[in-house]
Amino acid sequence: METSRRTRRARLAVVGALALTLSALAPVAHAEDEPVAPMSSSQCALGHFCVWSGTGYSGTFWSTAGLGLQNTTVSVAGSVWNRMSVDVRMYSAANGGGTIRCWQNGIQNGTVSVGSASVRTMTATTC
Repeated sequence: METSRRTRRARLAVVGALALTLSALAPVAHAEDEPVAPMSSSQCALGHFCVWSGTGYSGTFWSTAGLGLQNTTVSVAGSVWNRMSVDVRMYSAANGGGTIRCWQNGIQNGTVSVGSASVRTMTATTC
C-alpha cells in the first residue's frame, strides 16, 4: 500500500515537472500579431490608431499611439478606427509608399478594403 502511494506521488511529480517544462517552452503570444476571433472595436484604446485585417473588427489586430511613419503588420485593412486626436495617412506599401488613404481623427469604419502596410500619424488634423 505504501509503495503504491510512493509510486503515484512520483508519477505526479514527473507529470508536474513535464507540464512546467512544456509551458516554459511555449512561445509568448502578442495580441498585435495574432489572428483573433471576431472582436469589437473596444480593442482600440483611446489615443490609438487601430487596424484589423478583417471586417467587423476581426482578424489580425495592429494599433499605435506613436507619431510619424510606421510599418504595420496588416497589409490590407478590413476595419479601421482613428481614436487619435490627429489625422492618419495610411499607405498601401511599406515605408509610406503606394496609394494613400487619409483617416481623419475620430473616423471609424468596420467594412473597408484598403492597403495598410504603413501609416503616418500627422502632427495636426490635416489630411
